[in-house]
Amino acid sequence: METVKIKKGDTSPALAATLTYPWPNGASIVDLTGATSVYFNMGNVTDYTPYTSGLAVITGSTTGDCKFNWTTISTSSVGTYWGEFQVNWTGSRMTIPNDHNLKIEVFEDYD
Repeated sequence: METVKIKKGDTSPALAATLTYPWPNGASIVDLTGATSVYFNMGNVTDYTPYTSGLAVITGSTTGDCKFNWTTISTSSVGTYWGEFQVNWTGSRMTIPNDHNLKIEVFEDYD
């Protein structure tokens, strides 16, 4: 399972991803051409309560590349979270990864 690590309050680096099916080393890149939006969703690991959600930026439509720019709100609480990307097209959606969750760890900052 992939683990993304970031310090509390940090907003850089952005969370960059190449969306593939199945995640992360799948044979098929998700073509984002025509996607109406891509969201990054993050929630509680025990009960899946949503913690933060935000629009991701598509950086390569045909290559499946996108990035989520962290905000101070999305990294404001220390803890472990689950994350996923949701790609939306008119009339359909795909959640990536679809067979597990990304693990997000927000660590305490000492300043």
